[in-house]
Amino acid sequence: MNKQPLQPYDIVGDIHGELGALERLLSKLGYREAGGSLAHPEGRKLLFLGDFIDRGPDSRGVLRLVRRLVDSGAALAIMGNHEFNFAAYHTVDRSGKPLRENNDKHKGQIAATTRSFEGYEREIPEWVEWMRGLPLFLDLGAFRAVHAAWVPGDIEFLKRRTLSDYDFFIEASRKGTATWQAIERVLKGIEMKMPDGLSFLDANRIERHHMRVRWWGPIKGQSWHGMAFPAQKDLPEGPAEVEGLADILAYGEDEPPVFFGHYKLIGYAPELRTPNVACLDFGLGHGAPATAYRWNGERALDAGNLVQVK
Repeated sequence: MNKQPLQPYDIVGDIHGELGALERLLSKLGYREAGGSLAHPEGRKLLFLGDFIDRGPDSRGVLRLVRRLVDSGAALAIMGNHEFNFAAYHTVDRSGKPLRENNDKHKGQIAATTRSFEGYEREIPEWVEWMRGLPLFLDLGAFRAVHAAWVPGDIEFLKRRTLSDYDFFIEASRKGTATWQAIERVLKGIEMKMPDGLSFLDANRIERHHMRVRWWGPIKGQSWHGMAFPAQKDLPEGPAEVEGLADILAYGEDEPPVFFGHYKLIGYAPELRTPNVACLDFGLGHGAPATAYRWNGERALDAGNLVQVK
């Protein structure tokens, strides 16, 4: 029997309301208008890694384009933490309380998206339903896609689950539950408390006392610098206190390639994390480029397949 060739994909990182950058990226990748959608002359498909909204000027436009591509069969898409937060902000539990508190901080975080819906506010409930139906991750066999972290235990726990399940969405929004913890890691990454007295300002100028850590490669015995992702300044020498993380992390070099976004690698060169681990969020929404990876079936990824546009 002749083995069928693998479907080639163009995998796109976080977009954050930057419709113009997305359109330029798709054009550079070779996608053209065809039959009311976009198509590639070589039969390639798109896969979007979530975080379509917030920060940029046209979240509604990005959503409309991504959904058009998904509905036409030209693309797949997964959920990002910004879609989760937006949907939770606009969903109430059985007592009428929003799943994500409608306070000034959270209102500010979605302000750009809210502005993009001015005059189209009636559409928001439908978009919330669409966001809730997005997969939390994809395992396509030859490669995997997740927004922030591929943690095997969490992936197994979340299999066959969807936020379209109202009770599951409520559970996922309740801090401290097992469901909340799994969603936090898969959509927002793994965090570790920094040594006493240390903190940093993130890209949004918010002071953080927990740093995000990598979830691939050997974890045990790593230094604080070796664990931090993205890199952090002024961390102490010596092994980091991993607090049991070595038991749940360490994506191995023999695993299929995995693509993710989320981490805002502002100022980083377009590089891979390892030959089978690729972050595709280089800071679009903060003046940095839009990024995609052109996957052609390879098991060992090639940084030369990264494509960026300003």
